[in-house]
Amino acid sequence: MMVENEWWKSQLALEIHDVLREKETRLPPFTSSSPQLKLRRFLVDWLAVFSERIKSSHGVLHLAVYYMDLFMDKFDIDERKLYLVALSCLLLAAKFEENEDKIPTISTLNAYVHNLFSAPEFHQMELLLLNFFSWNLDLPTPVHFMEYYLIHAISATDCQSGGRSLEDNTKPMAYTRKYVHYFLEIALQDHSFLAFPPSVITSAAVAASRLRLHLCPSWTPLLIKVTSYTWEQIAPCVHIMLRAHDADEKAMSQQKAVNAKG
Repeated sequence: MMVENEWWKSQLALEIHDVLREKETRLPPFTSSSPQLKLRRFLVDWLAVFSERIKSSHGVLHLAVYYMDLFMDKFDIDERKLYLVALSCLLLAAKFEENEDKIPTISTLNAYVHNLFSAPEFHQMELLLLNFFSWNLDLPTPVHFMEYYLIHAISATDCQSGGRSLEDNTKPMAYTRKYVHYFLEIALQDHSFLAFPPSVITSAAVAASRLRLHLCPSWTPLLIKVTSYTWEQIAPCVHIMLRAHDADEKAMSQQKAVNAKG
């Protein structure tokens, strides 16, 4: 998003945060109407693998998936063309989010699908997407709020299980960052999270991380002030994240048991 680099550290952080919050009130609604919705999880994972391969940022991936979600929501798209849509969304997101030297070329994108499409097809799809969004690609995602909320995610007044105060928050902060990334990945994979505003998703990811690290209180007065959300406002989103986390842990335990028997 075209805001100052590391804006969360600047003197204008509060104002920029308010601008992002205002923009998210104008995000298009997601209706889950795509006939190809069953393929969404695969496409998200597929794009995630590719974006990691070309070293795109988390912001690019989240924005690309959001473009894809909104576009798919309005059209019945041929399954073959879904790959073109996904890659074109990634290209647009990279153009909006990244420095010029990190924007993938069409040949790089096309190589990922074994040169399935022609360059004109990429150009046509890019123009179609731009027209669909009325050339407004400035859409906030949970990642845009992440660093600002992470700054305030841990404080010296926090307690861990057993009532011990944090003497050094370096390690808890590192774990919190990993957990927040993890919970935002969960949110990216499940379209049901599109029912929540991006800032709620990020707030819930911070709260879910604090819960898994046994930090108390789960949602602090400072975080309420920074995000303007009470626990009651983010709790539904937190609970979905924690259920997904518990399901992941259960699946991993079962896999370990199978491997041990093997």
